[in-house]
Amino acid sequence: MKFKFFDEINSTNTYLRRQLKLEEFEVIVAKRQTDGKGRRDSVWVSNEGAALFSFAVEDNTELEEKITIFTGYVVYEVLKKYIGNQDKLTFKWPNDIYYEDKKICGIVCEKVRKHIIIGIGININNTDFGMFRKKAISLVEITGKIHPVQQIIEEVVSNFENQFHSLNKDWEHILKIINENNYLKGRKIRIKQRNGKFSEKEYRFLRVDRKGKISLISKGDRDELKFASLEFKIV
Repeated sequence: MKFKFFDEINSTNTYLRRQLKLEEFEVIVAKRQTDGKGRRDSVWVSNEGAALFSFAVEDNTELEEKITIFTGYVVYEVLKKYIGNQDKLTFKWPNDIYYEDKKICGIVCEKVRKHIIIGIGININNTDFGMFRKKAISLVEITGKIHPVQQIIEEVVSNFENQFHSLNKDWEHILKIINENNYLKGRKIRIKQRNGKFSEKEYRFLRVDRKGKISLISKGDRDELKFASLEFKIV
């Protein structure tokens, strides 16, 4: 594991994406990102005090559909150690960690040639979320304590690396933890349709399945629906 540090960078994922040769577990860390992105190119406010980092792993045929959920599991397990009330920490499919109803971590995974780049942003000591003030929270706000950003980054990458090669063997256990502590559990959602509007029909979350897909069912339906990618809103 090697680290490369930047005071400011457009995006740690972008930096790795532009490298001709990627080295596994070389970790790019930034104090601040000027062009941080979330999933579907959503804005990610990336101010100093957060853990903003990316690294790459070699891809294989079974990895791509599991990697985001596995990364979420690793971050979830690390953050649990720092948060007293662990019941309020949940995984929101497919790529976020929530505390109560606010986002504390976002994950973006990108396929680049023969690698997958994993980008992680964790709100640790930062408290400026701009327009997302009501939707985000940080570790310092939860605990009232300043936390070691670099130590948390190292824990996440180290745990990821240690468990990465046994991912397929441990997948059922990982899914069990993810499903038991899922933000969507017991909630109803509406899904975005092709016309850009959200469905009138409400769906209930069932599980994240073995392929990393979300399983939903609507009242009165016999068959569940499965999605690898989905835009939705919680009712």
